[in-house]
Amino acid sequence: MTLTRRAAVSGIVSTVALAGCGGEGGTGDGPIVVMPVTPAPAPAPAPSPAPTPTPSAPPLESRATLGILTLGMSVFLGDDLVGFDNPDRAAIIADNTPTRYFAKALMAARPVGRTIREVNAAVGGSFDDQTPNQYAGAAGKPYDVVILGLGMNSGSAYGVHGRGPNAAFTKERLRTLLREIKTTGAVPIVCNTVHPWPEKTTPLSIRSALSEGIAWPAEQQTLLYGGTLAFDREAGTFGSPLPSEEGRGLFERAGGQSIRAGSKLRIDDRTGLNDGQTAGANAGIIMTVTRRVGGNTVQVEPGSIQESGVFTSVVRHFDPPIDEFLVPPSTQQVQKRDWTGGGVIVDGLASYATWNGILADLAREEDVKLLDFEYRGFKWVERRGWQSVYTSTYQGVVFETYNHPQWAAQRVVYGDMMTWLAGVLDTNGLSGGFERLVGPPLF
Repeated sequence: MTLTRRAAVSGIVSTVALAGCGGEGGTGDGPIVVMPVTPAPAPAPAPSPAPTPTPSAPPLESRATLGILTLGMSVFLGDDLVGFDNPDRAAIIADNTPTRYFAKALMAARPVGRTIREVNAAVGGSFDDQTPNQYAGAAGKPYDVVILGLGMNSGSAYGVHGRGPNAAFTKERLRTLLREIKTTGAVPIVCNTVHPWPEKTTPLSIRSALSEGIAWPAEQQTLLYGGTLAFDREAGTFGSPLPSEEGRGLFERAGGQSIRAGSKLRIDDRTGLNDGQTAGANAGIIMTVTRRVGGNTVQVEPGSIQESGVFTSVVRHFDPPIDEFLVPPSTQQVQKRDWTGGGVIVDGLASYATWNGILADLAREEDVKLLDFEYRGFKWVERRGWQSVYTSTYQGVVFETYNHPQWAAQRVVYGDMMTWLAGVLDTNGLSGGFERLVGPPLF
């Protein structure tokens, strides 16, 4: 599958690493001063009429028709459950997506008198910030249950830290989506993710994924500045002509303090932020710094600057020394620890743990249920190892993926959980707000 640059590894994997699945704003030129105005007292509003009572919908467990919508990424499409040599590949994938287990169990519990309306709007290779778009495009709303299958792309280093749909941006997009779903009366369910194969993630792949820089968290940001820049072709210098902020120049703050001889700076038009603002002939050029000239200016290699002048443009630290910023560094993103509390030490990925933790926080804050597939994945790995998650064999031919669980592991980690969830729905209608659900024992 061909990846776009944006789908090049998210949150801790590289463009190459994510091949199995699919993964800004500038600052203003100066401060804006807001003068406080004391408003006149508002007149007391007229009393609102009492709302007209509306009949409440019957609980989920008693509804004759259940609408189930799936959003998310390729794992929730069942991608690559079996290898290409298996003649039943298409049928196996179609009938064994995570939500299919859920729907089949609901029908098995009530084969007479229940109808399931199931739509899978997940998109392979998508990042979690794109699930609102999937929801907007899904026909047949409202649904009764909306499954959000999240994390496999947004948990990568690019997805968590990169200058794309990073963790802070994506979390707020999901928050708005959950609130929208709840206004329709549907029950949204957040699903986190098993980790991709840790041994297939390398420091090189992480650094490649973050070549555009780090955006989140703020204390780890690399330089990205959008505003006024002055270029002097003859002197081979450029920088901000504006006064320093709080005594710190452009190259002394917000990641700029790391700029030194050998640093690469890429100049871009600012059209994505404000149409019509360009960097002139310097747009798209990567310039190598030879020395700093004060806090606001750097000198670059001769011939780098193509046009003198003052332009509204963007400068970013390109291909920065990631390990000076990223915590933990790329060499420590693969971590050995007891992930489940069961006393067994296995490999996992720091960025995926970070994103799964953020999803748990979001589910708690928005009072919705969380299906903890990260926990179930690690419980499987403790007994069987990562190879058993991501490899399978058909007639002697080995099939291997990076982040698409194979059928043997998937039907236990995902299938048993979703089958069990159907029983929860038939018991209490998925009522009760936030819960972290780990499902039945794996072994």
